[in-house]
Amino acid sequence: MPPRRTHTKSRAGCTKCKKRRIKCDEVHPSCGNCVKHAIVCDFSSAAGMSPAGVISTAPSSSSELPVSSPMTLDASPSPGNGQHQAMTPHQQGFFPQSTVTTVSPVINMTDMELLHHWTISVPSSLTGKDDIEFIWREVIPRLAFRESQGCLVHAILAISALHLAFVEPDKRAQMMCTAADHYGEAVRGVKDSVGVPTAIKKDNCEGLFASSTLIVVYAIANPMLTEKVSPPTEIPPWTMPAWLPLIRGVHSILKAVWTWIETGCLSPLLNGHNYVGDSAGEDDAMNALFQICTDKREQDADEIKDSAVSQAYFGAIHELQKNFANEIALRRKMVSLIFIWPVSVSDAFFTLLQERRPRALVIFAHYCVLLNKLEGFWWVEGRANYELERIERTLPEPWRKWLEWPIKMIRGG
Repeated sequence: MPPRRTHTKSRAGCTKCKKRRIKCDEVHPSCGNCVKHAIVCDFSSAAGMSPAGVISTAPSSSSELPVSSPMTLDASPSPGNGQHQAMTPHQQGFFPQSTVTTVSPVINMTDMELLHHWTISVPSSLTGKDDIEFIWREVIPRLAFRESQGCLVHAILAISALHLAFVEPDKRAQMMCTAADHYGEAVRGVKDSVGVPTAIKKDNCEGLFASSTLIVVYAIANPMLTEKVSPPTEIPPWTMPAWLPLIRGVHSILKAVWTWIETGCLSPLLNGHNYVGDSAGEDDAMNALFQICTDKREQDADEIKDSAVSQAYFGAIHELQKNFANEIALRRKMVSLIFIWPVSVSDAFFTLLQERRPRALVIFAHYCVLLNKLEGFWWVEGRANYELERIERTLPEPWRKWLEWPIKMIRGG
């Protein structure tokens, strides 16, 4: 007769196995016998706790999925391409059978802070009108959450970070880096969306318009904050500010779908684009601008003998005149006014401005007076004087007398 096999008694087995007087393999979170008989093992609910990554009680139906515990806010990916590792046979008996794998959620708390800051602070800082503030606070975030490219979400976060950099100097360097990252993503998203003109449709043109507007706001505000972090040792000569070609580029891309934007949910943002004022031709400053484009006794008189050049100057002055008339007639600060003139001037004038022709710079200095009327908005603060200082640095001495009116209006005195 063969000797009896020795065995070790199970003293830490589950209650179910002890009641049935059978050996328990003590496998957690569910022993082999309980798995075999499809019953809930009391290991799984012992002390109401379970191993990390496993839920504490059995799901009531196969439609419920396991919940990661604890949930990480900035989790590192689990082994296996960011998914949970394969379950053991015993675990498979405990978890519901499903082809769906779970991934630990990742929440960027900085972005959450920026989104919260946008909601409570930023919309009122972009405009002085309640109806337009509502658009920025309520309508535009909804547009952002439904777009596929994500450019509007990044644009919102970029501006929120830039505003935090403005109002909280101790966070300035950090927030400006964050803003730059989101700005880059927003620009890439817009470029991808407008790369094929036929891809701009009624259902995405409003999101592209809002994204592009915020990109322009960033381009206006960023140099001012950059100088607060790292002041220049001297005032550099004037160069074309990035936001001017941005405004023109956005307009050229979206003008084909402008009717959809004008009649859509963002239409309040366009208030003020129509000319409603009387002529401001009597204004001494505007008359002085016309003079430098007609008086042959002025410097570089040969330039204005070219009819194409003189027409470009006249057109730019006329559009600026209309904008001042609008501002006077409506008697309120209209953010849209600073966007109108850059898209109204001709390509010929824009080229002259890029070439830093003195007449073009003097006309642009007068436009800065209009820009200065929005000085109360943080993203425009200091920009008019910023441009004027550089124009002074760039203009030859004989032309600086034509800056007297802009200097007076922007700096006072």
